[in-house]
Amino acid sequence: MAITEKRSPVRTSTGPRPRPPGRRRSATRPRMLPWAMIAPAVIALLLIQGYPLVRLLVLSTQDFGPRSLFTGQADFVGLDNFTKIFGDADFRAVLVRTLVFTALCVLLLMVLGFLISHLLMGVSRWVQIVTTVCLVLVWAMPMVAATLVWQWMYQPQYGVANWLLTKLQVFGDLTAHDWFSHPNQALGLIVLLTVWKGLPFVALTLFAARGQISESLYEAARLDGAGTLQTFRHITIPIMRPVLAILTILEVIWSVNSFTPIWVLTQGGPDGQTTTLGVYAYITAFSRNDYGSGASIAVVTVLILALFSIAYVRKLSAQGETR
Repeated sequence: MAITEKRSPVRTSTGPRPRPPGRRRSATRPRMLPWAMIAPAVIALLLIQGYPLVRLLVLSTQDFGPRSLFTGQADFVGLDNFTKIFGDADFRAVLVRTLVFTALCVLLLMVLGFLISHLLMGVSRWVQIVTTVCLVLVWAMPMVAATLVWQWMYQPQYGVANWLLTKLQVFGDLTAHDWFSHPNQALGLIVLLTVWKGLPFVALTLFAARGQISESLYEAARLDGAGTLQTFRHITIPIMRPVLAILTILEVIWSVNSFTPIWVLTQGGPDGQTTTLGVYAYITAFSRNDYGSGASIAVVTVLILALFSIAYVRKLSAQGETR
């Protein structure tokens, strides 16, 4: 019987072996799959957010007034709207007030939210459920309804807050006190309302993140002699840093863009002393019929938030790489 010896073909070239056409297509397909999966979301974002931003940029470079609403024609003025608003002393005051308002709201939200989440970890199960339900009810209340309730609470003559403070006899007779006629007191009430309304989201998110940390880490740290502050600094904060970063960015964006509580409570008064960027853009555009300047204020607001978000995320990324 003849034996046939099978030998592998001898390669005559030292270069890379050419891939079959079918294999090349299969290697390309996985690279395109992620792009194909996110394409619908990217297209939706471009349509929903991209077009308004482009239209806002165009409007901020036009002299768009009441006449333009009817004719559809607006003159191109370049950066004149930006030059005008930055030369306005009221705009600079509004910008500083917005930064102070945002800093107060975010600081109170993060501190109180962290304390509530930490307290929830040490109470019984039914207390956690009752507290969570109360927080969710506050969160679910519409902002307009919550603002109207606060307006009624602090009304002079028949407001329940004035009645309660008068009964406590701490600040004297506040029965006829008008909180909204004093700029600092009105702004303080707006800060409290913003914090009260946003606190459930921060507290419940931090509570969920804190529950993901293994207790064995704290037990090992306590066996090594670490105290409460040391475990908080070396275990809790580093592990929860991504969640804290996201919450901080979100609360900064929401505080800067806060409009409903300010408009319903004070409409920016008295004398514009509670006006922030969002309210100032609305007043400039729709009360003064200067839509170009209103759009330029909105563009400045977007740029401030974008620069803050990029800088904050880059700083957190750098800290994560050095650890």
